[in-house]
Amino acid sequence: MRGSVTRVSRKNGSGCILAEGGNEVCFERSAVGSNGLDEDDLKVGHYVEFELQYGFERPCAVNVKRLHRD
Repeated sequence: MRGSVTRVSRKNGSGCILAEGGNEVCFERSAVGSNGLDEDDLKVGHYVEFELQYGFERPCAVNVKRLHRD
């Protein structure tokens, strides 16, 4: 899936992504760092690609990768 970062917390490294389908999904620090990307590299408005992982409470984004729009 793809979407845009809508919120990033510098306190705990988590944030939210607005997916292209209109749903907002959250991500944790570990979902970003696993790709060699530091959570400080993600900012509001960045376009990203991610996978959905279904947890106990709600789906969350994992394997978050920053994309560059042409």
